[in-house]
Amino acid sequence: MSGEAAEAYTVGKEDRIAPAPQRPEHDVLVVGGGPAGLSAAAYCGRKFLSTAVFEGDCWGGILTRWCPDKKIDNYPGTPPGVRADELAQSLVDFAQRAGVDLVEKRVEEISRDGEILAGGVKYRGKVVILANGSTAAEAGIPREMELADHDGGIFYKIPDPSRFRGKRVIIVGGGDTALSHLQRLQGIASRITLVHRQKTLRSEYGAPEIQDGDGEVAIFLETAVDTILGEDRVMGVRLKDLASGKTRDLPADAVVMAVGTKPNFALFRDLGVTLDSKGQVVADPWQRTNIPRILAIGDISSPLKMIVTAVAQAAVAAHQAYVEVRSPYWK
Repeated sequence: MSGEAAEAYTVGKEDRIAPAPQRPEHDVLVVGGGPAGLSAAAYCGRKFLSTAVFEGDCWGGILTRWCPDKKIDNYPGTPPGVRADELAQSLVDFAQRAGVDLVEKRVEEISRDGEILAGGVKYRGKVVILANGSTAAEAGIPREMELADHDGGIFYKIPDPSRFRGKRVIIVGGGDTALSHLQRLQGIASRITLVHRQKTLRSEYGAPEIQDGDGEVAIFLETAVDTILGEDRVMGVRLKDLASGKTRDLPADAVVMAVGTKPNFALFRDLGVTLDSKGQVVADPWQRTNIPRILAIGDISSPLKMIVTAVAQAAVAAHQAYVEVRSPYWK
């Protein structure tokens, strides 16, 4: 659960979510309001566990934070091309119908004994489910972080395509996110150049459909961005042909990084949960971490970053939370 905003907003609607009651004690506390967290909270609520889910940025997580108008075609049971913000809103509605407390506060601390500090208020749960998702990974290009830290034309998400109107944009990456960015910027940016290190694109949808109309589109394969040009902001990039080793400079106004994600582990850095070599939380088949009554689901623990796997892990974690809290006869 990343984000610096103090409050979240209701996705897909003008009205805001009704404030959750300030109950400090719950059976289950869920950290993160993305697909994994909302689903886990809803399943816990349906098992009559008192549950609160915390989100300090925007409900829906990466779905609404990165590209709310993205079309999703691979989530079972939904119409093809459902918008990301529409799917996120359906998950919010699912949690509300289950009686879950939706707490629009950023979680600041998590303790091993089930205590959470959010918005200056302490909450306690018998089980904590970590579902604070992922954030964009850096590409490791020279001068990338320097310019990103100073609003110099480096981007990791495109919540508002109109911000790129008339600009020359470089997209780094060759997967689904990169191609989604390309499609969303067509007809808005004056030129879009997609740069990918491999010989082929990695999107499950295959080659993108290049629409006719305003804006030039180019795709460079087996090519890397060697460095970013410009002093205080992006003025261009130096491209390197990985087959020949030759370089060329290409003017640009913005560079969009789409090279994958990394787990949001800042919150549990000092918690003592075991991480793997990629910084993901290690969890067993029941989503249990090495700390009793702390579970982990979604992008922070799954090697497959898909909504369907996040929701599946959420169902497993909700079952385990029920076992931990109720200690049923069949345990």
